[in-house]
Amino acid sequence: MKKLFLTLTFIITLLCNAAYAKNVKFVQITDVLYGKAESADILEKAINDINEMKDIDFVVFTGDNTATANIGLLKDFTKAAKNLNKPFYVVVGDKDVSKAKHLEKEVYAKKLHRYLGSKSPKELNYTFKQGNIVFIVADGAKDFITMPNGYFNYKTMEWIENQIKQYPKNKIVILQHFPLANKTNNDLLYTSNALAYLKMINKYDNVISVVSGHFNKNDEVSLNGIYYIVTPSLTQKCYKIIEIDKDNGYQIFTSLVRMD
Repeated sequence: MKKLFLTLTFIITLLCNAAYAKNVKFVQITDVLYGKAESADILEKAINDINEMKDIDFVVFTGDNTATANIGLLKDFTKAAKNLNKPFYVVVGDKDVSKAKHLEKEVYAKKLHRYLGSKSPKELNYTFKQGNIVFIVADGAKDFITMPNGYFNYKTMEWIENQIKQYPKNKIVILQHFPLANKTNNDLLYTSNALAYLKMINKYDNVISVVSGHFNKNDEVSLNGIYYIVTPSLTQKCYKIIEIDKDNGYQIFTSLVRMD
């Protein structure tokens, strides 16, 4: 009986470890611009496609979810997103918030939580885990002035670094709207304090990727061991599947899905 118990314990341990250490596969949708012509139909098609996929762990919307800061559009966007049959997470972008339009970031976060309930934290900066990977959702949007470039304020930068320090044994993926290391032809889109941000995360070996949108292009670059991913707007009828292969040193594989 003792031998049988030990055998069962060993098998259960193996199964638990396998479940904990499995590969992670998720979909990134960015710049939905809900409210723009055809955006609702394109989002519906993307959701229908993703709902047919059996091996996707979650979906992330990486900002500019609505075409302009508007509570009605935000409500309609979340209503559409809830048709996903998989967990999903929402990142804030520059077009989503505006004090001038009475949709400050605090109001946006509260409305998002109200519309999505437990599916959305009450803050715009938050973390979640999938297997051995910690995902950090970071807010770099400005709501006090209408500007297309991102800026991660001191408190947010400090919070991101504290999250990285808190999980030294976990791999870290940062999900945000604004790219850091990727290039664009439009200088107005660059993140204001990208260099300080890069300097901060380069101190830590466990950060493996930063996933963004905003530039409306497909671009991926590896810098100092961190893989920086930028995905085109959903209005261009595409989204990206991202897989992190734990068995091969947490290598990252991506596939741009075109819905033409």
